[in-house]
Amino acid sequence: MKKTKFYYDKHVDALYINLKKGEESYFEEVQPNVTIEYNKKKEPIGIEILNAASILSEILPKTNISLVHEKNPVYKASSK
Repeated sequence: MKKTKFYYDKHVDALYINLKKGEESYFEEVQPNVTIEYNKKKEPIGIEILNAASILSEILPKTNISLVHEKNPVYKASSK
């Protein structure tokens, strides 16, 4: 099974979660600032979260995941 990849752009505060390779056929906004991208088989291939820091600030304290600002994937499990 392939690992899910996470990318964060701190300049625009956007998080992209790459679920699967493929070309986007269409997208759906499931909540304000949260969009799911689908391929032509109607399979989810990615999730985009705008205003990610404020949205995730409510979720991350309840997990062992921390936000790190790097050019590469930005989420990693903490050593707690």
